[in-house]
Parts: sequence; structure tokens; C-alpha cells
Amino acid sequence: MNLKSDAAINSAALAISSGLNFFSIFLWTRLLDPHEFGIYAIVLAAGLFLNALAFEWLRLVGARTLYDSTCESRINPARASALFLLYAIAGTLLCAVLVALHLADLGFGGIGARWWPLIAGLALTEMALAIINTVSRVRQKAWQFFRSMVGRSVLSVALGMGLVIGLRLGAAGAILGVIIAQSLVALGSVAIDPLWRTIRPWRAGREEMGRILRFGAPLVVSCALIYAAGVADRFLIAAQLGTHEAGLYAAPVDLLQKTLVFVMMAINLTAYPALVRAYEDHGAAAASAILERNFLVQLGLGLPAVVGLAALAPGIANLLLGAPYRHDGAMLLPYVGMAALLRCLITFHLMIAFQVTGRMKLMLVPPAVMLVVIVPAAIFAMREWGLAGMALAAVAAQVAAYGVSSLLARRVMNVRILSTDTIKIVASAAAMGLVLLPLRQDDGPLATVLLIAGGGVVYLLAMIVLRVSPVISALRATPLRRFLPASKK
Repeated sequence: MNLKSDAAINSAALAISSGLNFFSIFLWTRLLDPHEFGIYAIVLAAGLFLNALAFEWLRLVGARTLYDSTCESRINPARASALFLLYAIAGTLLCAVLVALHLADLGFGGIGARWWPLIAGLALTEMALAIINTVSRVRQKAWQFFRSMVGRSVLSVALGMGLVIGLRLGAAGAILGVIIAQSLVALGSVAIDPLWRTIRPWRAGREEMGRILRFGAPLVVSCALIYAAGVADRFLIAAQLGTHEAGLYAAPVDLLQKTLVFVMMAINLTAYPALVRAYEDHGAAAASAILERNFLVQLGLGLPAVVGLAALAPGIANLLLGAPYRHDGAMLLPYVGMAALLRCLITFHLMIAFQVTGRMKLMLVPPAVMLVVIVPAAIFAMREWGLAGMALAAVAAQVAAYGVSSLLARRVMNVRILSTDTIKIVASAAAMGLVLLPLRQDDGPLATVLLIAGGGVVYLLAMIVLRVSPVISALRATPLRRFLPASKK
């Protein structure tokens, strides 16, 4: 399979999975009241945070070190065995801690101790599937990745609906649907792939274990900080305003997570293997060129989405969120959209430069800056402006982190942010916003859909008129090239 078809299948998998995850927000904001949705959001956030603390560093190390061109499977079996032994050790320690908290009846953030078993299940199954998917991508087994991603999303929604509607389990049903789906897909993936029968964690060597630990040690703290910065808002709201308000805030944030963030992550997942190979085979200059193209794609897709959210927030909230969430959702969407875009550009552009060049300690800085800013800013701002204050604090934290990250990224790689194409993309998104803003009062479902489509057309035409390089290059590879003006000599 060539790189283009591999990327197309990966992109299709992520697009379908993103669509189903997006549908889940549409579903849960109609089946769960804000209190139940708040519990659902906080439990998921806790599971993802513990996954980041205990396991995420292993996934990142695997993505960077498992590839071995001398092996038939393209996976170094010694490193894979060591990686899975460390996963088993980390999982055992995590479960021991969570069992102790459950037995001691210690809760967190307004959530009782009875939720610890579900949180443990979320963290363990999330990471098992993440490592399996990482191995599939490193091996360029695109259809394996497709089955895993789509299967998890389909099963999560189907099982969750059955447990919430049929058994009336509320937030617990939605969470159990995710855990069961991830377990079934992970076990099925291992069962059908012969590679996993060659992995021998019990035979892992000290040399490979030491290599993984040395490479991954800075990532343990970094991953924990990144996820802590990403979910701190929910816990701060629950502690200061209550679980009901946490649910109202989490709905638009999760809407962005399932759409904008997922798309940006998809771009990164597709480009990352090529970026690593370019750096290893051809050096920093080749990797910088790929990183810049990746940034233009991210900005070109992410910025108009955020501008559209800001311009059409009332209509989008009415279209996608349940009735109890719409008023606050319309108010919050512009702020959480900007915060989500900045966070994605930090994580999937600037911090990638640290990973590729092996400067792992620098990955600690951006999330640390986010937390230093967001915690005091949110406590103050929520007292003054409630949920809007939390959203403003989140934007301020991401702005500060982006500024620091861009300075550090330029020190390790030739990372270019401001360019002619960047300015053209910003101008195109601004033109789209100016067209949409006067029309936002018509917030019915059909009108909103038509305005979103019309905004996309305006944005695309603006980029063609301004001759944004990636767009013109893409169009020249299609039958539409006959309508483009001739290239300037």
C-alpha cells in the first residue's frame, strides 16, 4: 500500500469515527440532563487524565521508537515486548491505587468513590486500544486502523444507547458503553493479527526497558500536564459552581473535542509517521518542510471552523445541542472554539518539533504555562462572570502557552508560523466571518445548515482568489484545474 492510499484510509477512519463521536454529543445532550452529563464529562476526563499519567507516554514512545525497517513486520519485537511489559506494570499499579481509593470511599470533584472502577476501566481500555492503533499506523496497516477506530465508535454509541435508554443507567450507561466497546475492539484486534502472537513481554530485556524509560521519563510528567491542562476547567467548575454547571460547560467543549480537535488530531496522525521518517532519513530541513505544510493544513481547516462557530453560535447551539444546553452553549462556543484551536496548534504543531528532535523536556513547558495561568484566572473569573469567566480564562491560558511554545519551537527546529499563506488564510476566514455575521439572527436548523455551507463556499473562493498555495496545489490535481488561472511565471 502506498503512502497516499494509506493516508486516505486513515483519514476516512478518522472522519467516520469523528462523525460518530460528534453524533454522541448530539445524543447525550438530549438523553442526559446537565447534572448527569456533568458526571459523564468529569468521569471521562478523570479516565483520560489517568490514562495520560500512567500510559500515554508509552504510546508516544512506541510511535517514535517501534519502527524498524530491518524487521519483516516493521516493528522491533524486543522493543514491543518491553513496551507491553511496562504497560502491564503501569496498569497493575494504577488499578491498585484506584482499588484503594474505592475501598477507602474517597471521591473527587463532587463525584463519589463508586466511580473509580469505571475510571480504571476507561484508562486501561483507552490505552490498550491506543497502543494497538499506534502499532497499526507504524506498520502502515491502514485497514486495521480503520476497523479499530470505526468499530470503537459504532459500538460505543450503540451500547451506550442500549444501556441509557433500555436499562436507564444514565451517565453510567454512557460510560460503560465506551469501556465495553474499547475492550471488544482491542481483544478482536489482537486475536486477528498474527503480530501479537510474536510479542513476549515476559522476555523483555533490561536494555530495551532502560531505553524506553530514558526516552519516556520526561513524557510521563508532560503527558499528565497536557491532559491536566485540558480537563482542569471541568474540575474547577465542578468544585466552584457545581456538577450541573460543569455539564453545561462540557457540552460545547466536547462538541469542539469531537469535531475540531478530532480533525486536527487526524491531520497530525496522518502526517506524523512521514515526519519522523523525513527527520531520520533526510534531516531537520526535510522535517521542517513537512511540519510547515502540516501547519497550513491545520490552520486552513481550524481557523474557519472557529470563525464560523463565533459567527453562527446561536444557530449551531440550537442545531446540535439539547434544549437545556443551548443558551449557555451559544454564549460559550466562540471562546471555547478559540481555546481549542490554540491548544491544537500547540499540541499538533509546535510540540511536535520537540518530539521529533528528541527534546522531550521542553514538552513540560506549554502545559505548565497553561496550568499556571488557568487555575488562578479561572477562580477569579468564575466569581465575576460564571461560565463565561471560565471560558475567558481558558483562552488566556492557551494564548500564553502558544507564545511560549512558539519561542521554544524556533530554538529546536526551523518552525515558521507567519508566512504569506498564513496571512491569506486569516484573510479568507475573516471574509467568511464578515459575510456570515449579519445573517446570524436566522438561527433555525435549515438556515444554519445553509449558512454553514455558504460560509464554506465563501472561504474556499477567497482562498482561490488569494491563491493560497496548498489549496491551489490540491485543485491542480483535480479536474477543476481547468478553471484556475494560469500559474505566474
